[in-house]
Amino acid sequence: MRRGWVHILLGIALGSAAWFGWSASPEAGLAAAASQVDESYLPAATGWQVHEPIVHVNLAVFPVTSTRTHSTGSYITLDEGLAAGSVKITELGGIVRQRPGRPPVAERAEVTRLVLVNESDKALILLAGEVVTGGKQDRVIAKDRVIPPEGEPLPLDVFCVEPGRWSGASLAFASKSLMANPRLREQAQVARSQDAVWFANRETLAGVVAGVEGGVARHSDSYAIIAEAAPLRRKIADVSASLQQEYERALRERLRDKNVVGVVVAVNGEVIWADLFAAPALFEKYWPKLLRSYVVEALAVARREQPQATRTAAEHFLAEQEGRQIIEVEPGEYRLLQVDHPRYALFALTSLWEEAEPLLHFNKLRKETHRGPNLRVIPIPPLPRRP
Repeated sequence: MRRGWVHILLGIALGSAAWFGWSASPEAGLAAAASQVDESYLPAATGWQVHEPIVHVNLAVFPVTSTRTHSTGSYITLDEGLAAGSVKITELGGIVRQRPGRPPVAERAEVTRLVLVNESDKALILLAGEVVTGGKQDRVIAKDRVIPPEGEPLPLDVFCVEPGRWSGASLAFASKSLMANPRLREQAQVARSQDAVWFANRETLAGVVAGVEGGVARHSDSYAIIAEAAPLRRKIADVSASLQQEYERALRERLRDKNVVGVVVAVNGEVIWADLFAAPALFEKYWPKLLRSYVVEALAVARREQPQATRTAAEHFLAEQEGRQIIEVEPGEYRLLQVDHPRYALFALTSLWEEAEPLLHFNKLRKETHRGPNLRVIPIPPLPRRP
């Protein structure tokens, strides 16, 4: 199947940033983009409601409910697909791609490109920030997208999160149910720079390790060390368990019979992040690793005595959506909207695999340059370069 990418860039600020209509040709699509604004993912239209936060020290998580949801039973997550063996990810050359009428193509491994095949009977959802381990070095997914079922091997954009290794007994990858922390996810999604991802990875690990009494013996600089080193794993698990306990209490009490579809996140009194989904069931699949990623973010920064972020601030964070719009379309698969503003960026992943075109994932971040002075001041050794 011939795969074509369509990119539409609108360098204008709109009070209601949203995705646009699409027609058969790029010219017609651009015309539609200029004239038809669909506001259905904005908080008022989507029925989002922000609730009072669940707080642990410098981390506050605001549950978000919605009066509108969409069934996501026809999709699988990356963790589900890799665990079942129906989704495979390898280095280039691990899955040989045969083009019609041509001999098989043997490709050399690349740092920022892998190969993925979805052999399941469901569409696969990929989220920027998901970490896969193995191959020649661990990687982080670069952007949200939808992969159709029973498809051909496809290129997958990634970044390295394990500097110093370029070898491995296998070219295949597995999942440890890891999501990169917000600071690292921002560099993959917005900066789209390997150097920026490496730097954020080192800052994160240095910050988390600095908060562990007695230090941590590290055998690598992989982001996955947070799940492998026992002192880090215990610390993150303890904080996550405390928040999870309060979250479950909220579900039984003030959020009872409500559709929780995501959260807004604040660290040190500042709202910095949001992850919202099409349905409670989909959010629940991602929630455990998202929660751990938020905990890592809070542990990686120096705690500052600040007033707690308010629900009003979280609501304002969701509602503010002006900026330059970039739309990426893979016909019949997905539409990814990015709204870029000097202070923040947001991403909206819409599935084009089904006629209803549901909004599967909404993500918004406050850019690091516009956050408070959170970073721990820790000397970081020079990063070894690898191919």
